[in-house]
Amino acid sequence: MKKMMKGVVLGATVLGVVGTMAPAMAASSLGDTHHGGCFFNTDENAVATNGQNQGVIGDLSTTQDASGAPTGATVTCTITVNNLPQVSKSYTGVGVQAGSDQIVFTASETDSVQLCETITYADNSTESSCADSTNQQIPPQQVIDALNGIFDTLDAFEIQNVDPVVCPVLATLGNTIPGGGVAGVLQISKDGDVYVADPLSLGLNPFYDCPPYGSTNW
Repeated sequence: MKKMMKGVVLGATVLGVVGTMAPAMAASSLGDTHHGGCFFNTDENAVATNGQNQGVIGDLSTTQDASGAPTGATVTCTITVNNLPQVSKSYTGVGVQAGSDQIVFTASETDSVQLCETITYADNSTESSCADSTNQQIPPQQVIDALNGIFDTLDAFEIQNVDPVVCPVLATLGNTIPGGGVAGVLQISKDGDVYVADPLSLGLNPFYDCPPYGSTNW
């Protein structure tokens, strides 16, 4: 069981990529101004999202002309990876622009991911800017380390107190059941190691590891 519990914790680690444009007031060449702006939030996981960044992109902003009156504008939000556009969505409104869309894009931990924003006002003046995204591991590494420390303590207890009782029984089954079980479903080796189906490749196997640890004897 120790192998499965630790593997599930590590397999659940998600890398979140989030970004948002600065909410401070900006101005075009003709004096148009806006507040708020583009945002996005995605998750990336080898199993849950097949290694892709999946989530939402959107905009929440207000626009005014030089006199302070509401004015129409189109806000285009673009995610770039290593300066190349990957996802782009636009939101239009008079005085207020708002909306969100589901997105998918590919980027590794080492890629440069930015959120860029272009605003085209009703008078055809424009302004644009880009901001770096931030990465956040979920759960944080400190939590993973603490959980793995607990599992390591449980492993030590199991090796000393549980394995001497359980493994001889499993080894007997592995030596008496033809083929050790059903391949791809559940198998027990001659040493007592137990292997189970792992269609999502979560790293659960061996499901139960008996001495000599890390070896397999069929």
